[in-house]
Amino acid sequence: MLKRTYIAAVATGLSALPLVALAQPRSVQDVINIVNAIVGWFETIVFAIAIIMILVAAFQFLTAAGNEEKVATARKSLVWGLVGIAVALFARVAREFVENALQRR
Repeated sequence: MLKRTYIAAVATGLSALPLVALAQPRSVQDVINIVNAIVGWFETIVFAIAIIMILVAAFQFLTAAGNEEKVATARKSLVWGLVGIAVALFARVAREFVENALQRR
């Protein structure tokens, strides 16, 4: 499962490369705008998936009825949902870091 997710993420990233190549940035601000657009979409998608995972975890907790296996599955879903939110927040911080680094030059 993790291997499929990794392959899908790499394929999605590689599919965006022609857009960057065709954009032909002429200045640093053009590069910043491209990075902002890509990270903005990434944040939105990851936040949406993370919220769905947290809602699924809540439903799993409610329907576990004391079953330890179902509670463990719900905890894993909750943890991965929180990891998704952390990744989205990190993407925002990384974008700001790159923007600041490029504007200094």
